[in-house]
Amino acid sequence: MEALRSFARGLENDMEAAENAVSYEYTNGFVEGTNSRLKMIKCTMYGKCNRELLEAKLCYMRQGKNG
Repeated sequence: MEALRSFARGLENDMEAAENAVSYEYTNGFVEGTNSRLKMIKCTMYGKCNRELLEAKLCYMRQGKNG
């Protein structure tokens, strides 16, 4: 029962965001997908390269996606 109360309090504290989530058909899926891809690249490159190589890899991947 406490979990339900906690959920209700959370909704009350963020009512505007909850209303917007059900009112609009916009989504942040693109942003979440981009973040996930960047985190995956960072994880696979961890300890293997410096910052410059990581930036080059990200730029190369972006060029491949956009043409």
